[in-house]
Amino acid sequence: MRALRLGLGGVLSVLAAPAPAQSCAEPHYRWTEKVDTLLARQAPVPITITAILTDWAPPDLTARDRCADRGGRERTVYGVAGWVRRVDKHKDDRDWHIELTEQPDSPPGSCIVVEIPSPRYGAVYAQARASLDSLVGKRAIGKNTLVARPRRVQVFGPAFFDGEHRRGAKLRIREPHGRCNSSIRALWEIHPVYRVTGPEP
Repeated sequence: MRALRLGLGGVLSVLAAPAPAQSCAEPHYRWTEKVDTLLARQAPVPITITAILTDWAPPDLTARDRCADRGGRERTVYGVAGWVRRVDKHKDDRDWHIELTEQPDSPPGSCIVVEIPSPRYGAVYAQARASLDSLVGKRAIGKNTLVARPRRVQVFGPAFFDGEHRRGAKLRIREPHGRCNSSIRALWEIHPVYRVTGPEP
């Protein structure tokens, strides 16, 4: 009888033990959120680059939140107009990295990043890339990824906070975020970009 009690105690202790934490298998920081098309049909809310850089508070996300789901304003699709200053089509994750400023002569560092994923994740991204090429011109992008003559476009997609570049819980950027490093708010992106159009008439 004593042996039975010991046996049951062992089983109960195993059942009561906490389950091991599931490891994050994302190939890149919050990758599922960066490439999904679930919000593509949502009507966009207009916003300016200035408003993003001055009014949007940073969420509590850092490089440790590699598998974090979307939250807060990240669940809203926005429409942003700006001037294309830089286009890098050769990032390691195959996203197109685009930097927009409010005005064509705004300081380059006063930009936000918008990114178009690879078409392998959805036909919507193939169309967005084709639209950007049509509006900016492939030859307008120099070998240094800079756009010689800025072009005005509108991009549409959900907000995304790229906490991978954040220095711990502090309000500072840990590593360069392209040229968009004016403040911690510059880690707000439009990512993924679902659609690119010309400026409003």
